[in-house]
Amino acid sequence: MAKSVFHDLFPAEEAAELEMRAKLLSGINKWLSRSSLTQVEAAKRLGITQARVSEIKNGKINRFSLSMLVRLAERAGLRPGIRFQKAA
Repeated sequence: MAKSVFHDLFPAEEAAELEMRAKLLSGINKWLSRSSLTQVEAAKRLGITQARVSEIKNGKINRFSLSMLVRLAERAGLRPGIRFQKAA
């Protein structure tokens, strides 16, 4: 598996976290796109403000911690998980 651009820009530990955050944010954003919910309805379901939903839709990764993204994915009915791979 090719490493992401995060590995070119950040130390390995930070890059790994950023990859996880990016995957979660992308998954939540796909859920938003596929749902028939308005941003206000999505905000209510996720337990956040409409402005935060807008940040998700605009890919504002720096505005969300890993733990918050896991909680939002769960609230959306997604099943976030992890897989371990050996380091190259």
